[in-house]
Amino acid sequence: MQIQLSMLVYALRLRRAGVKLTPVEVRGQTPLLGNLAFRRSFYEGRDDRGPMVCLLTPQRGECGWHVELLNAQVLRIEPRGMLIAGEEDEWVRKKRTSHRQAIWAWPAGAAPQTAPPAGSTLESVKFLAALEALV
Repeated sequence: MQIQLSMLVYALRLRRAGVKLTPVEVRGQTPLLGNLAFRRSFYEGRDDRGPMVCLLTPQRGECGWHVELLNAQVLRIEPRGMLIAGEEDEWVRKKRTSHRQAIWAWPAGAAPQTAPPAGSTLESVKFLAALEALV
């Protein structure tokens, strides 16, 4: 029996190539918007990766995924969101490099109101607001 859960979320990566990002780098990221889905691995743990896979797929019919976590585990669930960890593969032709990855995800209906950065000019703030209005 194949069970799959999914929900629309915003998510931030907390690592780059297995190395933890600083709080400044995490805050500087643009949150990824997509469908977060947990499903059983097609290999069902026979690949030594664990039985669960977490996918963050784009919302609007794009190909691929933003994040694929193998051996995924939900580490923490809070009212503000959830912390999910696993292994992410990076492929360069036939060479695979695996890194630890963690994401912080929160429901898309609860998008945080962010203040413009301290060094922003009024023109850049207006430009970013106009871009958001187009989407």
